[in-house]
Amino acid sequence: MWIDKFVQQHLNLPAWGKRDLAISLLLLNLLLLSTTAHAQTPANTSLSSLTDAAEARLQTDLVQRPETWVSSWLAAAPTVSIAALKSQADQGTDELELALSLPLTSPSGHQLNQQWQSIAQHYQQQLLKLRRWYASGQVRNLVWTIAQHQQQQQLLQQQLQTYQGLMAPLQQQAETTEVDTYFRYGLQQAQTQLAMLQLEHQQHQQAAEQQLMELTGTRQIPTNLADANPTKLDAAAWQQHPQLALLQLHEQQLYLQQQQNLSGNTPWQVTTRFKRIDTAGISENQIGLQLDIPLSLGVQLSQTEQSNYQISQQQWLQDYQQSRQQIIQQYQQAQAQLSLLEAQYQMLQPHQQLRQQAQSALLLLLQRQEINPDIAQQRLQQLFAEQRQVQLLKQQIQQAYAQLQQAAGVPL
Repeated sequence: MWIDKFVQQHLNLPAWGKRDLAISLLLLNLLLLSTTAHAQTPANTSLSSLTDAAEARLQTDLVQRPETWVSSWLAAAPTVSIAALKSQADQGTDELELALSLPLTSPSGHQLNQQWQSIAQHYQQQLLKLRRWYASGQVRNLVWTIAQHQQQQQLLQQQLQTYQGLMAPLQQQAETTEVDTYFRYGLQQAQTQLAMLQLEHQQHQQAAEQQLMELTGTRQIPTNLADANPTKLDAAAWQQHPQLALLQLHEQQLYLQQQQNLSGNTPWQVTTRFKRIDTAGISENQIGLQLDIPLSLGVQLSQTEQSNYQISQQQWLQDYQQSRQQIIQQYQQAQAQLSLLEAQYQMLQPHQQLRQQAQSALLLLLQRQEINPDIAQQRLQQLFAEQRQVQLLKQQIQQAYAQLQQAAGVPL
């Protein structure tokens, strides 16, 4: 390999030359990795398509149960009864009876079933919204994590190139003084620290990309990370949260269960009977129809049913209040985080031009070696760190806005 030949040709370098070579190879490796990742970015990826893929994968993870048949007129399973009666007297009567009983849904039961069907449809829709919202949260978190690590690597690469520009004239000198050696050592240390920091960002980016791959089937993120149609939020935006909507439907289900236990919704019983009677050599067949209609006298519930309903209602109220409080807290925390990041950015952004001027002046002093190397290194590292912090804050503000949408229950 060309790298092996390159190393062998430089084995006789002095110690500082070998350190330069090691740093150069590390920087080359980081540059190749970042270039390859950037070249693979597709143009047609969007947040919506990533969420679609995540939602589809979440659907495949669900247990597929066979659909059950639901009758619109049978309230329960039919029953067949057989009775055989043999007389103990000499001239007695023997009877054989066959009966088929059909529990039919009462008229009020039909109305109740229609309400059940309506709630079931709304419940399914809210489940889909909840799954979409959950997938949106996963996608939002991962794409912004990847984007932040990518941007930090790009800034670190630019800063490494600045150090390389300072190192170049020192490496080309035929004779070096003790000051030059100490100055070069300081630059090498700074390069190594930035290269190690860049490597950490790469590892975090790769871990997030692997999670995105497992979630959506792709490692790539779109170029535009802003929500396509952001919802205008206010202090009560959380009220439309899909988790609360599901709980509200659950309360309606509890009410319908209580109504179903009322005596007025008891099924009507239709029974067809066939009876054969044998008496002293005479046989007779009888066919009949029986209809049993429950008589409801007002709202009738047993004490057990009433107690169970009250317990379920209290448990639902507790769950709803707890979920509501958690959603409010998460929404308020997202608002506070966004305000904090915006305030921090407003404090740092006005000094951007001054920082650039200070960096240019400091680099000029370093090239001329007209400043103490230790002081120069500290100031340059501070300027570079502030530059990375400002760019990180810009992305964190956009991410905080996306998290605010997520806390309000707004999907992608």
